[in-house]
Amino acid sequence: MKNYVLCTTLDDSCLDTLKRLRKDIDLKHAVIHIINIVEIQVYNVEFAPYVYPTEAQYSDIEKSALEKLKNLQHALGVEDKNIVMKCFFEHSREQKIKHYLSEVNADLVVTATRGKHGIQGFFSSSFTDFLTKFSPCDVLVMRPTK
Repeated sequence: MKNYVLCTTLDDSCLDTLKRLRKDIDLKHAVIHIINIVEIQVYNVEFAPYVYPTEAQYSDIEKSALEKLKNLQHALGVEDKNIVMKCFFEHSREQKIKHYLSEVNADLVVTATRGKHGIQGFFSSSFTDFLTKFSPCDVLVMRPTK
């Protein structure tokens, strides 16, 4: 069986874009990993570090994330036996996904772009750009619909 990894934010436009995958790829003969990575941010507030999210918030965030990922699973028509859903909390989303793709021996990673153009799209430091450069497997980039 193939291993397909879907990287998603919890943004509705990203989830809607990934729902279109059902029409483009045979998902019935693969193990589908739906992954959400929450990036831990450290801020300096009045000379004291502030970390978001805090460890106390992890379980609530993970519960909400898994509910949204479950909705994506149903929209894709993937059976429970062929699904792996994970919510990670990491300082570097890029390094975590690169490690995860190698760990599960992924055949394909799918991500949705935000469709930024003009000055917003000028700087190539996005998660999708990282995947296209450093992914150990094939990458499918899905664009949002207009």
